[in-house]
Amino acid sequence: MKIALVIEHFDPSRGGRERSTAQVATALAARGEDVTVFCQSCQDACEGVRVLPLKARGLDRAARLRSFARSVRGAAREGEYDIIHTTLPIPGANVFQPRGGLVGAQTAAALRRRTGFRRVEALVGQALNPLRRQMRRYERRVVRDPNVLCLAVSEMVAREFMNYHARSDRVRVIFNAVAVPAVPDEQRSQWREEVRRRIGVPAGGVVFLTVATNPKLKGLAETIDAFARWYHSPDRIPGARLVAVGGKKFGPYRGLARKGKVSKQVVFVEPTPRIFPWYSAADAVVLLSWYDPCSRVVLEATRWGVPSVTTVYNGAAEALARGAGIVVSSPRDAEAVGHALTDLADIARRRPRAQACRDAAESLGMDRHVEQLLDAYREVIDRRG
Repeated sequence: MKIALVIEHFDPSRGGRERSTAQVATALAARGEDVTVFCQSCQDACEGVRVLPLKARGLDRAARLRSFARSVRGAAREGEYDIIHTTLPIPGANVFQPRGGLVGAQTAAALRRRTGFRRVEALVGQALNPLRRQMRRYERRVVRDPNVLCLAVSEMVAREFMNYHARSDRVRVIFNAVAVPAVPDEQRSQWREEVRRRIGVPAGGVVFLTVATNPKLKGLAETIDAFARWYHSPDRIPGARLVAVGGKKFGPYRGLARKGKVSKQVVFVEPTPRIFPWYSAADAVVLLSWYDPCSRVVLEATRWGVPSVTTVYNGAAEALARGAGIVVSSPRDAEAVGHALTDLADIARRRPRAQACRDAAESLGMDRHVEQLLDAYREVIDRRG
């Protein structure tokens, strides 16, 4: 079938929905499907996949979104695609899979992590933001169209369709998936030794890893605070490290580490495409998300055999339900996070969690995800007749 995947910007090196879209596109093409990615801009290509940048003119992002939506509809008509599968609300699509979550949920997350005047300020800002307003209008049009199949990357996102649009009909959960490299155990061990030696982890030390291109949304401040409290508690492991990978502006977070008297224990790493050596070096992943439709980081860690601690605001928490990690109620619950760090720092308690990760690994792979996508596409085509 002829498939168009629609995303605003396409740079798989950024991770998140862009890397997910790239992995899905590559997997579909590998199965012989004719796949094109529509985007406003691109930085990379995928094997067997056409990438088509479309016009998106305007003075602000809202105007550029409207222009891009018109370009998508024109390209779809010209190309006579069977499936228009979009990750952002674009009227005219027949499959909508909001990998970044629904606008209402994003707004709720922005308010959730603020208090007092900053909360009011965020509420007003969200209401007046031209891009947000345009996204809401488009989202309503797309979700209220009964001919559009709505796909959710987690049960949490499926509930959002009901909560924000009162829609449950033709809402299908196709749980998120990740592709991980096939690396021999010897290479993993080598990576582990090299990275841990580089950051000064002593024998018997424990490494907690957090990966976040958006440190505020992924709770890096709360992670540092919880780690500092734990590190100065009787439960700490001497030589423990917290490694933060991905942020570009770490200045304020270095200050938090100094304030918590853990500046020597917290390691900051610039964004890197070579994330799997860091997973190999880690004993556990900490991702205190304020909002995540279904975090790739937790899924990648799980497939790599590394247990995680995350929050109820992360759809990927569903993957940890059978013991592959720990779920806390809020990034601000430093006590609960501290208990989780104690649990994950204990090798005897961590070992069965790592096994639960390995047991869940295949179910989080791209083959399952793409097979379910193809079933969804066939349903759309059959319904159209």
